[in-house]
Amino acid sequence: MHKLLLRKINPLYQKKASATGVGLFRMLFGLVTLQEVLFLIFFNHLIFDPIPFLDVEFPMISFFLWLWALVAFCLVIGYRCQQASIVNYLFWLIFVNFTPMQRDFDGGFDLFMIGANFFLIFMPLDKAFAIDNLRKKLATPFVHYCHYTKPQVTVLAYYLPVIICLGFLYSDSVIHKMFAPHWRNGLGGWLPSSMPYYMSALDMSWLLNNEMLQKLIGYTILVFQFSFLVLFHYRLLRPLYFLVGIALHVGITLSFNIYPFGMGMLIFYSLMMPFAWYRAIGNFLQAKQPLLRVFYDQQCPLCCRTVLILNHFDVLGCIDFQGAQSAAKNYPALNQIDQAQLLTDLYALDNQGRVYAGVATYAPILLAIRY
Repeated sequence: MHKLLLRKINPLYQKKASATGVGLFRMLFGLVTLQEVLFLIFFNHLIFDPIPFLDVEFPMISFFLWLWALVAFCLVIGYRCQQASIVNYLFWLIFVNFTPMQRDFDGGFDLFMIGANFFLIFMPLDKAFAIDNLRKKLATPFVHYCHYTKPQVTVLAYYLPVIICLGFLYSDSVIHKMFAPHWRNGLGGWLPSSMPYYMSALDMSWLLNNEMLQKLIGYTILVFQFSFLVLFHYRLLRPLYFLVGIALHVGITLSFNIYPFGMGMLIFYSLMMPFAWYRAIGNFLQAKQPLLRVFYDQQCPLCCRTVLILNHFDVLGCIDFQGAQSAAKNYPALNQIDQAQLLTDLYALDNQGRVYAGVATYAPILLAIRY
């Protein structure tokens, strides 16, 4: 058994993939956590007080909730990822188990988020869409941005969280479903969405009144969950399981009054998307040619840091940064600017031949990178 696991795991550990999905997973997990914390802040007295607004449970709860929101925001932007994920995990544990949340929040969402956050601690979170990655670049400001290779991570960072957090959950869930008569009769999706406690705020009567469609959805869920752990990793079946899973969890988010659970499950599908789809979407969104050329003094530390920061946020490659030392030779539009003056500030040249200088350069830069 030990040798079999090594034969399976070692090739996956050696195989590399783009870090885009892991970075997107971190951002989405942080956003779902942030919306849950803001929910707790808004209904603070109703959730935590024995008698709302009269008998206050603990006056400092609001302070710790805002602190948790700050940690979740750091996770979203990727600032000190590892530390933020550990502190976020502790907040989940403490609030779910040691506050009045343990009485009222007995659904699977909170336990699911705790388990997902545990995996987050050990994942390479700072490789994509992260401020931490920018901080590493700023440590060597004179290295041109084009010399940085696209960050990659081991494929296990994609597979392990999906196998354990989704695959095992689906397997356990489908076993319980098989003992429920309404699931065996194909009405597992219909029953909870018809009950007042789970009923959506949206009018879903057009869907709930269609018996054949409800049975199709119910049996599809059973087949999907029963086979997921065994078949999802096959290359040809991965897109099918990705699309069906997305559809089912979007349906949960819209038709049940447990939208955080639906969104919490959906974030794992950023790790399920086929790698070829990420490449295709990236190629489609990437600028085919630069919309703006920015010239800077390559010997100036401040200019180099500025360029690294701007390039970090230019994820679609809309700007071409070039050294000002040889700019006038290659672009006649810059001949009107003295060489010494060209080195004192940032200059930009758009495709229409317009030249921007100084502070006025930043407006076309932000427009070019679509912010």
